[in-house]
Amino acid sequence: MATTDQYATILAAKQPRLLAAFQHIIAQQHLAHAYLFTGMEGAGQLELARWIAQRLFCLHVVDGQPDGTCEECVRIANGQHPDIVTVAPTGQSIHVDQVRYLKSEFTKSAVEGNRKLFIIEDAEKMTASAANSLLKFIEEPSGNVTALLLTANKQLMLPTIISRTQVIEFPPLRSAELQKTFEAAEIPPQSAQMLRQLTNSVSQAQTLMADNWLPQAAEQLWRWFDEVVKGEPRSFVAVQVNLVGLAKDAPQQGVLLDLVAALFQDLLQLHFEVDAESELSFGQYQSQLTALTATLNASQLVAATELALTAKRQLASNISFQNVLEGLTLKLWPIFQHNA
Repeated sequence: MATTDQYATILAAKQPRLLAAFQHIIAQQHLAHAYLFTGMEGAGQLELARWIAQRLFCLHVVDGQPDGTCEECVRIANGQHPDIVTVAPTGQSIHVDQVRYLKSEFTKSAVEGNRKLFIIEDAEKMTASAANSLLKFIEEPSGNVTALLLTANKQLMLPTIISRTQVIEFPPLRSAELQKTFEAAEIPPQSAQMLRQLTNSVSQAQTLMADNWLPQAAEQLWRWFDEVVKGEPRSFVAVQVNLVGLAKDAPQQGVLLDLVAALFQDLLQLHFEVDAESELSFGQYQSQLTALTATLNASQLVAATELALTAKRQLASNISFQNVLEGLTLKLWPIFQHNA
């Protein structure tokens, strides 16, 4: 478990403006009762939530920072403070027993003081029952209570939750710093460049690199893409033969669809010459992508990119991964048909 000093150090590097903003908000006693922290995985949402917890309960705040050594800070660092309720999904969702726990805690007063804090990790994984319970709390807050909802997928949150919380967008980390961070973790530069578009988290990056999964996924995805733009019927078959087997679970499926979107965004960047050389996810295929953009107009590229971006939302709507990719393949063929 990180200490308070480590949280502050991490936030100073990742999100200095947000850290300064919440120092000011808390000092002025303007903390709202519900926030939605949203941004790429590893952008600092959890670190800021834990820093806020320690800042609110610390017994010896110095210059707007918790001291990290008092009894309250230590208990928070160890996850043992009774007035800080943390809920995280087990598996793919926040389960019924966790929902009951949340409901009961919403109705209880603080155990030791007059303040209570809820931290809900991966809030997009709440069931409808959990989300509705939370919505009732947000609409009718009681007492000195604050809820911090953390998510890397705001598009999967209920609109009613979003509209009733203060949404705090966590910008991605600066590319150059993130590249150095990944390379320092012994991730090859080419893979690090791709990972920058997927996560800000070193641990998640290392998970994606395990057993050489990410390089293999990128290679198979490129083969599929190359056949799609040529109108090759075998690109439809490649979905089941090559891609479905690569994405064995929901997280991998989501990442693969993120890579699909990143590939088409690379095309847009090259077409409009938007800092392409340093920002391409698929930089190893830059020459092929550049040649392809010369044969396409802006409307074709935008249409293809929009299709790619909607694929992940379809997956979230319980359409199977195979059906999502097969449907995308069929819709992309007409866009690229003149290249066949």
